[in-house]
Amino acid sequence: MCIYEDQIGKFDWRQTYVGRIKFSQFDTVSTAKKLIVATEENVLAALHLKTGQIVWRHVFESASSGNIQLLHVSDKVVTVTGSNPYLVRGWDSSTGVLIWEWSLTLQDNDHAEFSEWWVQHGLLVHMLPIFNSHIEVTMYNLMSGQNRGATSKLPAPWVNEGCVLTPPYYTCVSGNMGEQRLLTVDVTSNAVQIINKPLFDYISLDVFDGNMRPLDANSALPGFIIDEKKVLLIKNNDFEQLNIDIVGASVSATIIEGPSEQILLQAWDDKTMGFSLIAHSVSTGKEVPEIKCSDRDHRIPDPELAAVMCTKTAREQHACRILINGADDAIHFVQQAGRVLWTREESLANVVAVEFVDLPVSETDAAIESEFDQKEGSIWAAFTRRLQSQFQQLQTLLHGLQHADRAVASSNTNDLVRDYFNLHKVIVLVTEVGKIIGMDNLSGEVLWRRYEPSLSTASLAVFTRRTARHPPLDAYLTIVGTHEETGNGLIISLNPISGELVGERSLQLDGRLLQCAMLHRADEEKLHGLVVLYEDETIQVFPVSSAPLVEDMYMYVAEPETAYVRGYALRYDGKEARAQAIWSLRLGGAGPGSPGHRIVHAAARARLERTHSPGRALADRSVLYKYNNPNLVLFLTEGPDPVHKEVVRAVAVDVASGAVAAAGSHRRARAAPHHQAVHADHCLAYLYRSEKHRRFEIASMELYEGKERWLPAGAAFSSFASERAPAVERQAYIVPAAVTAAAVTVTERSLTDRHVLLALSTGAVVEVPWAFLDPRRPLAPTAEQREEGLLPYAPELPLPADAVLNYNRTLHRVRALHTHPAGIESTSLVLATGLDLFYTRVAPSKTFDLLKDDFDYHLISIVLVALVVASYGTKHFASRKMLKMAWK
Repeated sequence: MCIYEDQIGKFDWRQTYVGRIKFSQFDTVSTAKKLIVATEENVLAALHLKTGQIVWRHVFESASSGNIQLLHVSDKVVTVTGSNPYLVRGWDSSTGVLIWEWSLTLQDNDHAEFSEWWVQHGLLVHMLPIFNSHIEVTMYNLMSGQNRGATSKLPAPWVNEGCVLTPPYYTCVSGNMGEQRLLTVDVTSNAVQIINKPLFDYISLDVFDGNMRPLDANSALPGFIIDEKKVLLIKNNDFEQLNIDIVGASVSATIIEGPSEQILLQAWDDKTMGFSLIAHSVSTGKEVPEIKCSDRDHRIPDPELAAVMCTKTAREQHACRILINGADDAIHFVQQAGRVLWTREESLANVVAVEFVDLPVSETDAAIESEFDQKEGSIWAAFTRRLQSQFQQLQTLLHGLQHADRAVASSNTNDLVRDYFNLHKVIVLVTEVGKIIGMDNLSGEVLWRRYEPSLSTASLAVFTRRTARHPPLDAYLTIVGTHEETGNGLIISLNPISGELVGERSLQLDGRLLQCAMLHRADEEKLHGLVVLYEDETIQVFPVSSAPLVEDMYMYVAEPETAYVRGYALRYDGKEARAQAIWSLRLGGAGPGSPGHRIVHAAARARLERTHSPGRALADRSVLYKYNNPNLVLFLTEGPDPVHKEVVRAVAVDVASGAVAAAGSHRRARAAPHHQAVHADHCLAYLYRSEKHRRFEIASMELYEGKERWLPAGAAFSSFASERAPAVERQAYIVPAAVTAAAVTVTERSLTDRHVLLALSTGAVVEVPWAFLDPRRPLAPTAEQREEGLLPYAPELPLPADAVLNYNRTLHRVRALHTHPAGIESTSLVLATGLDLFYTRVAPSKTFDLLKDDFDYHLISIVLVALVVASYGTKHFASRKMLKMAWK
């Protein structure tokens, strides 16, 4: 189970992320210059200036109690986290060690969410605006939390929700339409002075839409942008309008302290000019020529200036380092001329869908396959093709020998070819912001990226409609989601190897989708059609030529909020494909619109999973046949109960006929939020939290037909062939840890044992054999049960340290585990997604497990005899004693 020390990082890798940047500042005090960042994922971290790698990182609570409200960097790093109560902490910027901590609780809990925080003159300032009434301001000592005095209440009936804070000034627009005035007040000043000016002094009231936003990136001067056109600064107790125009509405602007003057910096992204950066002197309004760039090849969607630091070089020129946050959650660290020093793909901290894609074969192998595929032609044509193929192989061999000493690793997609055991693949990841990324599974290197801002990832499906096993046809992958603005269906089809759009490309549909599925039969081009079901229960097939292939197909639709499931039968009537509702089922038992159960998770069998054996051999030499239903889906629901508070139900439904195959109920329990149910073959397992015992438990079920088969041997399974219900074996176990995600291993032909992978809140991913979850484990095994291999029942699952896949590489907030078969049997590829990414491979098979199954005993014996012959030689093997030892 364990790995050796020299295997660390050989078959696995981990990538750490921080999430979308919320606050960022340069650390200029410590010896090693760093970037201190606080993110939307409630992470506080320090990034290395030269490489962008994480120097240190603190992951706070994922709930509102870990929400970062303030980041201030001076000689120490100060943060305010939480949501009443708040925690004020001080950190060492070099090491990230906690120095001090104190808590603060506000009495006015109703308005606490509108709190504003900043640090001024070594004091922590807290401001709480009460709209249409007053402003409350309190100052605290940073280290001790001691209050400087009573809370100041400034009368301000003009305060509203559209106000902006540019510390220490709080600015609002008040008044009726056409008579609006601009008001601001220094909330920390002892003498309260309100700046009150007519708004039409600075902008036309006819076009003003109330839009007002502060300058970005910790502006050196308090100021704000009004109506996306003008920049107003607050200086000398008055407003000062800059004579510098804002380029556009999506421009990010800030004022920085240059070596000799203050500079207004603007950044934006243009469709024709690409990423652009421009700077002007605040005092003179003239353009600063050193700080300027316009790069058409570099695209940063909706760039936001996060942090800027400028110095003067020996030649009296500006040298600036700029941290830019994009709408695609990628952060870029650039110089003043636009040169990118490093980039971090922080969108990978929020992965919502994963798909493993096989790589194409090499050109030489493709030529061999095409040679044997061509069945037409004369003998001379076949002989010519054979000579051409062998000549091409000879050229490849000579080229490899010539460049063997200069071979370097390349990330070019042309070098991505399938290896012998099909361990090398491309992982396609879809992130929460709509960014699609192709990644090399062996190195974790990003091969290509594509940002789709119109793609909503609230409900998403990914289909590999054609693999790369059909040269010269390229692989074909389709992502089905919804449009961000209209809510209609959106289809994105691309080549997963190169990231280029193919087929339907980016297609917006004319209606809202209920469900989508992939046809099980491929067309002449080896492409599986895509079937989408609209809300009006009409069907559309992509491409249209695949519509006649819609035959004996069933589809189900589940409404998570109402736990209402209904099934459809799809048929082709000679002109078009049609859907007919054939069954419906309400899992929660509540009526429409009434509070009831909701579907937390639905687990179906993996598309690539195969059924190895139809039954399970018992000790009496009989066979217990499995209930292998490919249409079975496990629904995990949660809902209130008048007696037992909350109840978790697990219902296994045949989604073709609507029949319930098995069900289970757990009182005083709550379902886990993420992927907490697995389904493989005839085995089901799901996790829940027992509120009665305050622990996590896992329940397993196995479905059997009995000792007599329902269908003849070799017959295809049919959901409508029998009305009998399967026999259900069930059991529950205690998990001595908090589980955040679960998955089951998948291999090429399902010959190996099945293991369940559990991601724990401690940051470990544990591999648990299914033998420990077997519901047939007896309390006191008989001789026959021991011969069968059943373990004695123990209520608590063992989680040994040597079963941890990621050893000492802690993974934070694992949200999902994804498994995929490799080309070699007994090997499964594993990817853990969450705040961190972790990839590895597992081999759950052992020789004893292979012998225990209905494997070919003679093949195993021949292999063992051959091993002994190779070890001892034929002379020693001739003895009868050695022969007996080899046979044993």
